[in-house]
Order: sequence, then C-alpha cells, then structure tokens
Amino acid sequence: MANQQQLDILLKSVDTWNQWRNQNPEIIPDLKTANLSQLNLRGANLNSVNLEQAILVNTNLSNASFKKANLSYANLAGAVCFKAILSEANLCHTILINSDLSKANLENANLYQSYIIDSYLVDTNLGNANLKGCNLKRSYLIGANLTGANLQEADLTETDLTASQFRNNQDNFFNNIEYQTSIEKEFNCNALRIIAADLVKNFQEEAGLNFSFPHYLPSLESIWERSKLETIYQTL
Repeated sequence: MANQQQLDILLKSVDTWNQWRNQNPEIIPDLKTANLSQLNLRGANLNSVNLEQAILVNTNLSNASFKKANLSYANLAGAVCFKAILSEANLCHTILINSDLSKANLENANLYQSYIIDSYLVDTNLGNANLKGCNLKRSYLIGANLTGANLQEADLTETDLTASQFRNNQDNFFNNIEYQTSIEKEFNCNALRIIAADLVKNFQEEAGLNFSFPHYLPSLESIWERSKLETIYQTL
C-alpha cells in the first residue's frame, strides 16, 4: 500500500511534491498501488519511487522523471510520457497500451514482458533496454534508438521500425544467426560423414575387402557412384 502522507503531498501539486523531494533527498517514496489516474503530473520528480502496481491510466507524465523507479506491474494505459526520463527504471510486466512514449529516455530500462501495444515511441531512446518478451504490436518506433537493446522473444507484429537504429544489437543478432547456422552446417556435415563411413564399411564387409588396404578406396568411390549406395545417400 502507498504511504498516504506521501501520496497526499503529490496530490496537492507537482510543485509541492518536487519541493518536498528536494528537501528530503534521503526519503524513497512508496506509492505502491496508488491510483494516480488522469492526473497532471507533468515534470514530477518520481526518481527511485516505488510505483509497483500503481494505476496511472490516462495520466499526463510529460517531462516527468522516473529514473531508477519501480513501475513493475503498473498500469499506464493511455498515459502521456512525452520526453519522460525512465532510464534504468523497472517496467517489467507494465501495461503501456495506447501510450505515448515519444522522445522519452528508456536507456537501460527493464521492460521485460511489458505490453506496449498500439503506442507511440517516436524518437524514443531504448538503448541497452531489456525488451525480452515485450509485446510491441502495432506500435510506432519510428526513429527509435534500439542500440544494444535485447529484443529476444519480443513481438514486433505490424510494428513500424522506420529509421530505427539497431547498430550493435543488429550486428550481434545477425552474427549470432550466422554462428548458429555454421554450427548447424558443421553438425550436419559430420552426421553425413559418419553415415557415409558406415555405408562404406558395410559395403566393404559385404564385398569381403581387407580394411588394411586403402588403395581399394578409389575403386570403392567409383562403385559408390554406380551402386545402390548413391540412392541411399541422396535420400539423406
């Protein structure tokens, strides 16, 4: 539950709240589960505040600062976070449906399995952000900075990534794919070599050839091309 005294200060006005925070820098406010829906919190200092499971539906959070704040499981549907500072914030499982995060700073933020559906992230800074399992369906990330961001298992269905910057993470992503592909190719080649070796061995045994004579191999190769082994090999 939210600290009622601290909540009352915020509800008075943003100026009153910011002044109180400046005077009490050692206090980490606890606004857990607080209902702050449809309020104008533009420019509020919410750095390091505990807003876990808080309700901020349709709240104006433009230019507000949430640096290192805990917003996990919070509901920010329809919230306006234009130019908000959310760097290093915890936004795990946070609902940001139909929200506006344009020009916001989410560098190093944790957005694990958050819901950012039908939202605007135009020119948003998501550098090194954790977007693993994040749902970004139909959102606009036009010109967004995704350098170093973790996009594993993220849902980018119908997401507009026009002019977005990937750089390092894109390079790492493709390098990782190339590495995995090369490993798979090598594995498949080794598997074929083993299978082919077994087939040749069986053929040698059936033909009664002595394995100590490697000079038989060229003839085996020519026989291979004309025998039933070729058909078997092509089916592998």
